[in-house]
Amino acid sequence: MPRPSRPARALAALLLLPACQYTPGTHTTNPRSLPLTLAPEIQAYPAGVIPGLQLRRYPTSEDMVYFHVAANLTERNDWGEHDDESGSGFGGGVGWRRSLASIPGGTGWLYGARVDLWSLEIDWRDPGPREGTTDVLVLQPTVEAGYGWTLNSGSRVELMIGLGAEINVDTDGEDVGEGTIALVGITFIP
Repeated sequence: MPRPSRPARALAALLLLPACQYTPGTHTTNPRSLPLTLAPEIQAYPAGVIPGLQLRRYPTSEDMVYFHVAANLTERNDWGEHDDESGSGFGGGVGWRRSLASIPGGTGWLYGARVDLWSLEIDWRDPGPREGTTDVLVLQPTVEAGYGWTLNSGSRVELMIGLGAEINVDTDGEDVGEGTIALVGITFIP
């Protein structure tokens, strides 16, 4: 039986993460009474998609901090250093969001920042035929802004846009693309 592709393995592993302990969100004016919450997220950018999970905590009534793990599936085409770059990998990071709503989980505007670290395997091709694989460690600082809605069920949806940079901090193989990145993401908080 053939071995599944690396993107298929990455996506399968990510889909198994919801089997972790799950704590539904609670909406209250006292942030210390809020439990840790597991929230699925998905981000899209012009060259790929990043499905992941956030583990959230509310240290104050306006602030939320989170840790997240995710898979990064990219199809850069000729936007990188080579004529065709594609690949995948895992990563994670930490983030902070501030709500302009009056209570945690309230409907309103948000802003924040995050920093992610990705371990990617990028396959590339050039005319010739020249091709190869590069393993790269990518640091991705991002600022973000958006809007959060509290649903009638008590769940919450946050729609965010982000602007950041992809910085290749360690490269094993030929150089591959890096630079500015724009993201659109959605997070569901049960």
